[in-house]
Amino acid sequence: MTRRSKRWCIVAAAAALVYSAGSLFQPTVVVGQSMYPTLPSGRVIWVDRLYYRVHRPERGEVIVFRHGDCTYVKRVYRAGGEPVYYLAAGDDWVAPIRESRVAEMRQRYHDPRSVLRVRSFMVPDDSVFVLGDNYPVSEDSRAFGPIPTSSIIGRAHLEQNVAASMFFEIVPHGFLHHTADARLADRQRGVNPEAETKLRLRNVRGEARPLPPERDLGERS
Repeated sequence: MTRRSKRWCIVAAAAALVYSAGSLFQPTVVVGQSMYPTLPSGRVIWVDRLYYRVHRPERGEVIVFRHGDCTYVKRVYRAGGEPVYYLAAGDDWVAPIRESRVAEMRQRYHDPRSVLRVRSFMVPDDSVFVLGDNYPVSEDSRAFGPIPTSSIIGRAHLEQNVAASMFFEIVPHGFLHHTADARLADRQRGVNPEAETKLRLRNVRGEARPLPPERDLGERS
């Protein structure tokens, strides 16, 4: 092989490598504050387009997906086949509830005079339920329901954090869980995360099926 032929082979190999990298990883610019402080607006993230061809989405992962004409970046709160428990006022979503606190919250809001109820549904096997890390200002599955896995573009190439999907779950004393760093940031911005979240109620829509009757019995008012 001549020197010129070797040079062209190297160029072709480099071009193929660049093309493959472009097919595997797609740069995406974050717009908006729904994933703050994890992903501030303007940050560029790399999206692994092939990850979910060989893996199932799991809670805590940050995904990029299409819904309607828009592209979203959100965190998987619950994966397919997992239950979602939440506190509701009528048909409106108030806050998610950690599984370990469901029995306690059912007991607390069992009084028929209370407008609040613990409700639940099962995420379809071929879908995920997503929330934004900046829960009060995020438009997510609370508004448009579970996301079909077929609409997922890929997984964000950053550290995955299961705990981040639990920031706003209800804990024993009835307050919404929030990290110390995020609380400090909220105070500096003059934001009350608990009050803000309760003001932004969303209807849970989509084709999520209810839990089996024996599990759902304590949730009906």
